[in-house]
Order: sequence, then C-alpha cells, then structure tokens
Amino acid sequence: MGGYAGQILYVNLSSGDIEKKTLDRDFARKHIGGLGFGTQIYLDLIKGNPVFDALSESNPFVLMTGPLTGMKMNGVARWTVCSKSPLTGFWGDSNVGGFFGAYLKFAGYDGIVITGKAKTPSYLFINDETVEIRSAEKYWGKDVYTVTDELKEDLKPESKKPGQVLTIGPAGEKLIKFASLINNKGHAAGRTGMGAVWGSKMLKAIYVSGTGKPEIAHPEKFDDLRKELKEVYEESIGIAAIHAAGTATHMDVGIISGDIPIKNWQMTDWDQIDDIGPTEIEEKIFAGHKTCYGCGVACKKNAQVKDGPFKMEKGPGPEYETIATFGTMCLNSSIESIAKANDICNRYGMDTITCGSTIAFAMECFENGLITEEDTDGLSLTWGNSEAIVKMVEKIAKQDGFGAILGQGSQKAAEHIGGNASDFLTTVKGLEAPMHDPRSAHGYGLAYAISPRGACHEASLTFEAEGGMIYIPEIPELSADLPEGSDERAQLNVVAQDYGMFFSNCAIFCNLGGMPLNATQALNMVNYVTGFEYTLNEVMEIGRRVWYLKRGMTNLFGARAEDDRLPKRLMTVMEDGPTEGSLPDMDKMLAEFYELRGFNADGIPTKNILENVGLPDLAELLNTA
Repeated sequence: MGGYAGQILYVNLSSGDIEKKTLDRDFARKHIGGLGFGTQIYLDLIKGNPVFDALSESNPFVLMTGPLTGMKMNGVARWTVCSKSPLTGFWGDSNVGGFFGAYLKFAGYDGIVITGKAKTPSYLFINDETVEIRSAEKYWGKDVYTVTDELKEDLKPESKKPGQVLTIGPAGEKLIKFASLINNKGHAAGRTGMGAVWGSKMLKAIYVSGTGKPEIAHPEKFDDLRKELKEVYEESIGIAAIHAAGTATHMDVGIISGDIPIKNWQMTDWDQIDDIGPTEIEEKIFAGHKTCYGCGVACKKNAQVKDGPFKMEKGPGPEYETIATFGTMCLNSSIESIAKANDICNRYGMDTITCGSTIAFAMECFENGLITEEDTDGLSLTWGNSEAIVKMVEKIAKQDGFGAILGQGSQKAAEHIGGNASDFLTTVKGLEAPMHDPRSAHGYGLAYAISPRGACHEASLTFEAEGGMIYIPEIPELSADLPEGSDERAQLNVVAQDYGMFFSNCAIFCNLGGMPLNATQALNMVNYVTGFEYTLNEVMEIGRRVWYLKRGMTNLFGARAEDDRLPKRLMTVMEDGPTEGSLPDMDKMLAEFYELRGFNADGIPTKNILENVGLPDLAELLNTA
C-alpha cells in the first residue's frame, strides 16, 4: 500500500501486551493519516468511558505518521501525537518534525497507540519486527540530551541501522503540565503537555530503528513532481528567508505589522528588538544549520554560547516563538539568555511558549505587587532581568519553590496568586497564546478562540493565509484579498480549517516547508505516493470531518461557548503603533462562524451536522439536538 508501512502498534503498558494490527486500506483512504488516524482511534478507545483525568491510566496516547512521512521531499517529515491535555483538560495534540516519524515508518509501523500505565519506569524498544517494553530505571531522572545519547549508544549493538529516540525529560516525570516530547534533542511535540501524559504512564522513551522503506504507488510521477517542485522552491522568497535565518526571520517582519507581543502583550514596539533579531543571532549564537528528515529547507538552527553567565554547549537554537516568549514578552534583550532558556527547556522537556508566557505573566504580577521576592524565592522578576528569567526556568524545570506554582501554567498560577492576576493572562481554554497578535490580523483572534486545543496559530491555516504565507488559487477563500478588519474572517477560518486538516494534520505537510505548494501540487504528491486518486473536494470533506471530530472531542471534555473567547489582555486596545485602535470584532466573527459550522448556543456542533460528516458516535456522546 503506497505511502504506508501497513501496521499500527498497540501497546498496553499495564498488561505488557503488544499487538500489531494491519492497517485497513479503506480506513487509510477514509482518514489519510496523522490526526485523521489519531483522532478516530482515540475516540474509538474512549467512547465507552469518556470521563477520566488526563493523568490517569485511562487516558490513551496516540502517535501517528502520515502517508508522506519518510519521503525524501521538502516539508513532509512531520508526524502527530494526541491525547487529553493535562494542561487544559480539553483535547490535546501536537505536530512535530525531525526524524522519529520517518524511522518509525522504516521499522514497519504507521503509528503507536499506548494505553495503561507501567508499574516501573519503562521504554519501548522497536527494531523492525522486534517490539519490547523494557526497563528505563537507568534513564529515569536524566535529561533529554543524556537519554538520547545513552539510548542510541546502548542499543547500537542490537540495531542494524542507527536509531532515533523520542523521550521526555525530568519535566515529564514530574508531571509538569506543559511537559513536551522531544526527538533528536530539538524537535519538540511541545504544546498541551503530552510529556506529562507519558510521565503519568511511567513511559520514559521510545527507541526505533528500521531497515524498511515505504513504497510509492507511482514512482515516476512522483519523481517528475519532485523535479517540478525543485524550481518552485528555488524561486520562493519565503523558503530562502527561513533557510537563511530560520523562523527568527519573523522578528524583522512581524514588528512592522504589530504582530509580535511585547511586555506580555502590552506594547507593539520596543527599541531593543534588534538585539534579539536575526543579525544579532547570527553574530552571537549561530552554530550551523539543521534540518528534518529528507528536507532541504533546513530552517532549524543550532546555537552556542561560548562564555558568560549563559554559557551553553552547541545544540538546538531558539525558534521565533521561543525568542518572543523569553525575549519580547519579558523585555529581555539578551539573546544569549534566550538561547540558554531554550536549552534548559529542551533538556528538561518543556514547552517554551507556555513556559516563557507564564514567566512574563509572573513578571507583570511582580510589577503590580501581587507577588514579591518572598514569593519568588528571592528572584527579582523585573522586566528585562535575564538572569532571573533563566533561573526561574530552572526552578520550573526542577519544581523548586515558586517554580512549582508556575509549572502548572499561567492559568493555574493566577488562581494561586489571586487578586486581579487573571487580568494578565493570555490563555484560551487554558493554553497560552502563541506569539502572533490578533489585533494585527483579526482572523487570528477567531482562530485562537475556536481552536479545539486552545489558543494556537497552527490549528488551521488561518495564520498562513491571512499572513500571506500561502496562496491557494484552487480555493477562492485562500487566494482572495481580504478586507481590513473582521469581515469575511469566519469563512476564511472555516475553509482554512478544512484544507488545513488535510494539509498539515493528515497528509502531514509542514506549514513552513510546504508553504510554496498550491493545492494541486499537494494533492498530486499524496496521490502519487498513495495511489488513492483523491479529489480536492474529497480531501476537503475529510478535513472537515477531522476538524469536527477534534472540536467535538474538546466539547466532550467540557468546553462550551464561553470558552471560545479571547482573554482581556488580548482584547485591550493599543494606543499607538501599527495596531493602534484595532480590535477583532469577536461577537461578529463568532456569530458568523457558529452559523457556518452549525453550532448550537453552547458552542457544540448539532447532531445533524455531526451525522452528516460521518460522526454518529460522537453525536450520540454529545447528545445534542
């Protein structure tokens, strides 16, 4: 079967049972892959008992590749994970690149479904047909970098080819609510706390080595398309920019439109922003280019700080989101300290967006007297205090003192701090917003509000479409010039969700590495690999079903219409700068979106809508009219 390995692993950590299930061809065609597989499998596992805590053994964890994962092609190295989120209590998923997904396919598996809880620290060993649950006592308590190196070295004698490691760090073991999963030290499934799910299951790592290779249904057509796209990529200005400077290139671009949050979303300009921009990064910390499997874009960058208080060995450098959370959000102009904070997060396994945003939130609480140095264990959390920022990251990672409070995320921290601390939150459904301001592009505001997993700029393709990163001429809503303000943003979000579920959730294209592709090229790539001959309308319908499934899942876990709102801080008018006087009209956009999506007043899709998209089981569980 073109594009697929043909098997899914089911691992029960409680019983120790391991089952290899053949991937059904009809299931593959209906769901494509990635979260198309993952969400449906997850629903099937929990529908008999949908009420449970995210950190209980009743919470399954599902990891899935897509049909393009493992192909030597730009922008297709990604794979997905999903589970109930320990941070939010709602639906959680994360999309990640690197090498692990490709190696899992090479071993002969399209995904892994993990249930139960191990009695002692364990890891999963996968070497082609050999799959075993093994003791991880030796690795428990060790950081991501150490475990990655040691597992590869220890298991080298058993592997025909070098393996890849996906692991949690001490943050996951300590059940920090925004703990991440990390492959190859710097490729993070960062958002929604999937690392804490592993920690609750006593699962430290998965090691995979494989000697196989996915088949391609139409290899000649695929090769011709590869040649065609080579020219497309060579002519892309966007690809050239992220190859040169990585995602940090947005520091130069975003400041012009007011897209970059500054001082916990209180400012739109800052005279020190160039100190943490691409030029300073290249001069002070840049240590070489990195990439994901088979991708020539090479947008990942290494970093090194050779001396000073933030000295760090050569390793994965900070992405744009990390630079903004630990930099502009905290008025921190030390790029070396940002690199160090990123290094700590990677080693301990923590999401940099939630971590940095939570520290920025704490700084505002400190400024307003809600917390003092007595609360923060002597740290002066003043704006721009780079040493305090790095020390607080360490305290969070170690769950030390006030770090244990912030390790619950900003929303729980606000409840602990009290007073008017909630005024300083940037969360939607408990998830801290990414570093893109909806006051600069109103469609982002709607995208954050109705995202199934909480505030997220990659829950659909709204960010890429409204930000001008993609142009899809085959789809009118994704190729039109939008009016300023909040008009037509509801329709944009609907279409960006439907196509986005196909593009970056199921197929699984990278939203950066895949940005030069139009729909015909993306569809051809999937068809040439799988042989399924999808039409654009068909994949849009599949994407629509997957979106409703994700939305319905978060409704099943308790989300309602009141959760589809931006926090006060993101809805505060800026008095100067590029976004002066601009606010998204949330009432207008939400009303239009609810009507287009067929939601009831509680923000739940109606039974008729769910049945029409092929989700009768979900409709029954939600029990809506």
